[in-house]
Amino acid sequence: MYTPPPRRPKPWGRLALFMIVLGVFLFAVGWISGSRGGRVYFDRGIRVVSIPQEAQGQAMDMNFSNRVNSISVNTISDGIVFIPTSDAAPRITYSDNSRVSINEADGRLEINVRAVNSINIVGGNVTRSTRWQFMGFGRQGVSWNRANNTRFLDFDFDFANFSFSNISGAIRIYVPSTVHTIEARTTSGSIRMDDIDTSLLNLRSTSGRVTVEGGTHENSHLQSTSGSVNGDATFAGDLYARSTSGSVNIQDNSTSHRHVAGSSGIQLRSTSGSVNFSTRAPVSDFRYSLSSTSGSMRVDGSRLSGRSNSGGSGAVPINASSTSGSVRLDFGR
Repeated sequence: MYTPPPRRPKPWGRLALFMIVLGVFLFAVGWISGSRGGRVYFDRGIRVVSIPQEAQGQAMDMNFSNRVNSISVNTISDGIVFIPTSDAAPRITYSDNSRVSINEADGRLEINVRAVNSINIVGGNVTRSTRWQFMGFGRQGVSWNRANNTRFLDFDFDFANFSFSNISGAIRIYVPSTVHTIEARTTSGSIRMDDIDTSLLNLRSTSGRVTVEGGTHENSHLQSTSGSVNGDATFAGDLYARSTSGSVNIQDNSTSHRHVAGSSGIQLRSTSGSVNFSTRAPVSDFRYSLSSTSGSMRVDGSRLSGRSNSGGSGAVPINASSTSGSVRLDFGR
């Protein structure tokens, strides 16, 4: 009876190790030589193409009219950063303008960033592309790419603008004071806003952190499915902050709160994480309702018993809850 010879295992481990070693080597060479980055093509043998620092100016930098009062941003795999500007019109910077579509009409600026893994149709030609990053930070690092039948490694070590405190590789929107409505959604990326005032703010991330630092916001909706929600600003009106898998941390710099008819007040939710709310306004402005299935509850440092509790006689409602985490409220004196 014939017994076929055992199949030799494919050397996937060796291939992965080779790719990692090659990526580290290219990363180190580029960093030492001062190059911005480059590509290694595998379609006709191995070809290496470097990208010098002077090519860095290819990033998109667009200006718009000074009549924009509303901005909406949607991305799939990129972070979003909102930055204040003293200019009269918004400005956008992004490293890959081929993936961005922009529409401006009736005072509203709409920005959409396509996914890295996508099919683009340009002039009747269909381009299929995939990207797998296996070493790096944000868009900096080494990634394996395939566009139609061309395979290549991208290595980008442009650290001139890299910072652990910022969202690397994000689309950046510079916002003038005339813009009062901002909406942003990303599937896989973080959202950050610094020192911008809004009358309507809606920031949502499926997998990433949502952060608001500074500014005054009348009505805010901050939400992340897998990531923390953080705010350190003046929240003057309704506030909805929720995380499914992450903490909710809000520092409200308002010194007083007044209830407006029809408003829902302050709603804070976390399924798996703690909820922390601190305000400079006095407890007499609020009435609160707290609940925690598995965690402690504290108001102004005092621990409350049970799984739910309420208090306060003010006009503005606060509803704060966590399924698996603690709940804490701190009021001004």
